[in-house]
Order: sequence, then structure tokens, then C-alpha cells
Amino acid sequence: MAESSYTVLARRYRPVTFDEVVGQEHVARTLKNAIAEGRVGHAYLFAGPRGVGKTSTARILARALDCEKGPTSDPCGACEICRSVHDGTDADVVEMDAASNRGVDDARALREGVRYAPLRARFKIYIIDEAHMLTKEAFNTLLKTLEEPPPHVKFVFATTEIHKLPDTIISRCQRFDFRRITTADIVKRLRQVIEREKLDVDPAVLEAVARAGRGSMRDAESILDQLVAYKPSGLKAEDVAALQGSAAEDDVNDLVRAARAGAADGVLLALDRVFARGIDPASFADQILEHYRALLAIRVCGASSPVVDLPDGMLKAYEEQVAGAGVESLLYALQILLEARRRLREGAAARLVLEVALVKVARAADLLPLSELLRMAPVPAPASPSADVPAAGAAGVPASPPAPEPAGESPANPWARVVTDVKGQNMLAGTLLGEGAVTKIAGEELEFTLPAKFAKFHVEQLESAKNRAVIEGAVHRAYGKRYVVSFRIERGGEKTPPSAPAKSDATSDPRVRKVMDMFGGKPVGIE
Repeated sequence: MAESSYTVLARRYRPVTFDEVVGQEHVARTLKNAIAEGRVGHAYLFAGPRGVGKTSTARILARALDCEKGPTSDPCGACEICRSVHDGTDADVVEMDAASNRGVDDARALREGVRYAPLRARFKIYIIDEAHMLTKEAFNTLLKTLEEPPPHVKFVFATTEIHKLPDTIISRCQRFDFRRITTADIVKRLRQVIEREKLDVDPAVLEAVARAGRGSMRDAESILDQLVAYKPSGLKAEDVAALQGSAAEDDVNDLVRAARAGAADGVLLALDRVFARGIDPASFADQILEHYRALLAIRVCGASSPVVDLPDGMLKAYEEQVAGAGVESLLYALQILLEARRRLREGAAARLVLEVALVKVARAADLLPLSELLRMAPVPAPASPSADVPAAGAAGVPASPPAPEPAGESPANPWARVVTDVKGQNMLAGTLLGEGAVTKIAGEELEFTLPAKFAKFHVEQLESAKNRAVIEGAVHRAYGKRYVVSFRIERGGEKTPPSAPAKSDATSDPRVRKVMDMFGGKPVGIE
């Protein structure tokens, strides 16, 4: 059988001119102008993610400098030097992989080679890929040469981890930061590739491939190559997910819709469908994180912002999901998902971690922001005139048992001290305690009641093991006795605020007074 001579798409359609470099216009323009004006430096540092054109740009720069018609910003591509540089066989353009040539001996050999003039080209150019892999000793060996190289030598360092390079190296180079390539730019380039290859591929497939590339043109072209081999015709977006071992976009959308609707059962069913297809939990967690990140970007910046970077075919579904969502709820979901991703890396039970995290995200739909809770808080009822109430213990009038006091009364009220104490440890729990009142104390039990406007979820928040320990500890400190605290929600609207409270009633609320003191204001109306 004859040996195959097939060249993969990523190599076959590698850019050969500065104008063909995708998504790095700032780099291409600067280098073209430097060549045209004779301001080419002796050392360049290309930093950025993998597959965004660092090594390709270095080769184009080498061709531009050594072209028989150059130096020129537009190399001919036809001369012998241009062809040999493109093929990687030119003796005067030395490409080194620092991962396998990282020692001090390799650096010394390079330093010795710098002394010799190029064989036929104008410059001897060293392209050092993955430069961060060089050892500290190797970098030290190159320092003097890099600072004052011979006039016939140019260096180009490429790295994906610039933070690992010594400052002494970075300061001796002209640095260019290569960006991740946008989905739209990758789709545009892939469309050119399939036209040249005479392939019939649906635009939705190209969008899915571009997203799977995660900003890397090389990765996207490699995925397209695999996809065509997997299914030469009739490709669908779902095939990209199947090939990559990831969940389809519809699966992620179903799960997020259920979570946004607060349907925990829908979340678990969607997860079950995903796991039944053998999807890797960590990969799926990354997909959900990216999805929520896009929702947050739309909510904060708007759908038309370049920060969003979603194809038009997907944008509508995201806009529907983010409708009515607050920034706080999206941040809360991302916080939960990031913690779940961390636990997955630690080797925790993958399915359980994701199920618990996503049910929490779904239940977050029941949460009310603190500002909303305060806005909903009833205004305290006006105090009865002291003249109408006989003093406790007066002659002929037996002292009546104290009535339950609302949480927001004076600091002399033990429950007010409980609220303050709990707020110092958990603001949400403390705020909820401030909205209700102690309705019964009997034996070793203290009953606390929330107004009817609150939901069972809020009681569950207070009853959680962590919050209960905090609350009962605060009760013990305030009352001087240990109580088992029970929580309930008021039924039937037993306590309602006055229908038309006066301004003076509002100013008696300590929370209102605190805001007035802070901002120096006064109430002008009550709704």
C-alpha cells in the first residue's frame, strides 16, 4: 500500500503573508510598518494562547526579511528562500523547540552558531518556540548575545506562558501579545477553507467548530479535519459535540432553562440525559460555566458587545434565558459552579458534585436580594400613647405578661441583640430574623415567625445546620439561656401594617433612622 501524503488542513492553509494572519491585525500592521521603514528590531517576543499564529507570524517575518526581493512587507513566496522557509528547510532560519533543547549546552551551541554569517540569506533568524521551557541557566547564557547580537542575526521567541520568562529576557525583546481569535473570525476563515476544499458544510456546523476551537485557529481547523473524516457529508452541529465528547448545545440550553425557572427536577433530568451519553463531567461543567459567563456578559454589556462573542444563530436563545435575570443571581450561579469545578479537579464524586451544585443554582431562583427584602419590610405600627396604657404593677391593675416584640425595637429587646449578633456572622440570616418576631417562649423552646410574604425556602435557610448553630448561639448570649429555636411562617395575614402610615411612624424604624443619619435626609413619601 502506498504511503499517504495527506497534509492536514492546519498545515495546508497556514498563513503565508501578514494579510492572511487572522485576528492579529495589530501585530501584522506593526511588523509590516517596521519592515517598510527599516526599523526591524533584533529580538521579538510573541506571547499568546496556542494556535493563534505565533510561529506562523515568525515564519512570515523570516520570509519578509530574507526574501530575494526584500526586505519587504509582502514577500514574493516564489523565490527559493521563501519556499524553503515556508517548508521549514532553510538553513538560515533555525526553528528550535525549547521543550527538547532547553539546557545550557543547547544555549551554548546556539551562541556559537550566532557567530557565523548566513549561508545565502540576508539574515540568520532563530525562532525559539515554547521559550518558557528553557532553563534559567540557558537564559543566562543567551543574555549577552541577546543584548548585543551580530547585525546579521534576528531572534523570535514564542511562548504560551510569558510569566515564566525572566524579566531580563522580556526587557531585551519587542513584545507582541497575540489574542484569542473571535468566533466570527474563525468561522470566516473556515468558510474559506471549505470553499477551497469544495466541501458542503452547513454554517451551523462551522459555528460549532469555531466555538469548540476556543479561540484557537489551529484547533478549529484540526476539528474540521476530523469532522470531515468522521462524516464526509450531511454534517450537523451535533456531530461536533459527538466527536469532541461534549454535550450538545441543546442539552446545555435545556439545563440552563430549567435552572433559571427554578425547576430542580428538570435540572436533574437534563443531567441524567447528559450522563447517559457518557459525557465527561468536568468537560460538561466547563460548558455550563462558559454558558453562564456568556449570560453574565449579555446582562452586563449587552448582546451586541464584542465581549459576548456568540454567533447570531445562538444569541437569541441566550437573550431569552437572561431575560429577567439579575447580575447577583448570575454571579451566585457562577460562584457555585466554580466551586463545583474545583471539587471535580480534586477527584470528588463527579455526578453528585454537579447535581448538588446545579440544584443549588435552581433553588437560587427563590432567593431575594437583600435590598428587595428591606424594601418589602413592613413599617412598624405606631406606638400607643403612654397615657392610655396603665403602668405595670400599678394599684388594682395586675401586671400582664409581656407581648412578643418585633425584632426591630430598641436595643433593650433581647431579640434585637440576636439580630445584630447574627448579622455580624451571616447578613442574609440576620436580615431574615429582623423581618419576623418571637411569638412564643415555652420551656426550652423559642418560636420565631416570619411574615406570610416569605416562602418555605427562607425557613429552610434559617434551619440549615450552619445558620441554626449561629442563631441559637446568639439567642443564648442575648437571653442568658439555651433555647431550641423553631421557625415558621405566619398564616392568614395575622399581622398587617397600617394602611396609611405617617412619616413619623417610618422614622421610628431604627433602619430608617440609620439611613437618615448616614445620608442626612428625611422621608418625603411612603408607598
